[in-house]
Amino acid sequence: MRSIVYAGNDFSDFSSAEVVARSANPIIAEFMRVPGRAGALVTSGYVPPVDVTVRLFMDPGYKPSSGGLSQLRAKVRSWLCWPGGGNLILPDDPEIEYADAMLVGASDWSDLFEAGSCELTFTLFDPIGYGMERVELGPDFVVGGDWPTYPEFSIVANGGAYIELGYLWHGRRIRVEGPFVSGDVITIDCAGEAVTVNGADARDLVALGSDFFAFEPGDTHISCLGFFEVETRFTERWA
Repeated sequence: MRSIVYAGNDFSDFSSAEVVARSANPIIAEFMRVPGRAGALVTSGYVPPVDVTVRLFMDPGYKPSSGGLSQLRAKVRSWLCWPGGGNLILPDDPEIEYADAMLVGASDWSDLFEAGSCELTFTLFDPIGYGMERVELGPDFVVGGDWPTYPEFSIVANGGAYIELGYLWHGRRIRVEGPFVSGDVITIDCAGEAVTVNGADARDLVALGSDFFAFEPGDTHISCLGFFEVETRFTERWA
């Protein structure tokens, strides 16, 4: 890919692009004062939105007329003008997609002819990129990426009082109370902390002490009690 894709529009047909500025992802610390302690105690941290600047080069692959160039620039303006933002793919890493990006700054064109360029600044409100979507059918697999990712499970029960899904080596588990009959389909969405049974909301069946976990990158094993089939879906995340 030689250009950007923004809000579902691929700019490659008439332009090329390069990333010219992007900082590392900072961390904003949250903290509290503790009596008797100098300074403060860090309680958590989060990654704030970051900016990325892209230089967009007008590059249609032919020599358009002045009217044709004007139409191309108008197309660029219309494709960038999304007040609600959209997903963004950058040319230096086309396998990664950023959700909730928004154009927050744009320079004038350096030249009104076919060699013109401009700089676009996007704010990545979710600066952790989304990579390959994965579907796993067994209990053992490797989670790619370099950032935790929340899975979604689709489970076929074999009957019994409950089903329990554990995240081995991390001491995390999700238990859904039944009873279930063979063939019941239970879905567990860890990101949304939602559970359904045969399509109906079943969050009230989640046992106390259950933990909607995120996968850490690397070797992964999930343990299964009370069911005979599980499909695991997740998307690799990249900082």
